Amino acid sequence: MKLAKPLLLLPALALAAASVMASEPTAAEQTADNGMVAGIDAKTGKLRKLSDSEIRALSDKANAMPAAARSSAGANAAWARIPQTGADASKTLRLQSNGMTTADLPLSSLNALTVQCAADGSVQLLENGAAVSHDRQEVSK
Repeated sequence: MKLAKPLLLLPALALAAASVMASEPTAAEQTADNGMVAGIDAKTGKLRKLSDSEIRALSDKANAMPAAARSSAGANAAWARIPQTGADASKTLRLQSNGMTTADLPLSSLNALTVQCAADGSVQLLENGAAVSHDRQEVSK
């Protein structure tokens, strides 16, 4: 049983990381939310604020990429393999050699946790975009 917990947590962490990476905001959203988009200067190698024309050029370059190329690169490839529905998830059932059955979770069962730091230094934890409730939850039978 001690080995089963890490084996169950590992795919969940990988899916959570993939979902975080796949849901990165666009340059326009970053500018609206944070007020600044930064990049590494090619000449100096230092971090600096990107100009509006550089932001537009990067955004246009990303939008010009074919969807297939975007989904097959890095974390997006993992994101593309996530089952979209419960029926798709049931097709991923696998019987392990130790008798345990595993499956990939559908997209609807994944949660996104985000931590935001306000200008005053306060930190807020968001789950799927909403503030996390610390109230006691009722569990139905």
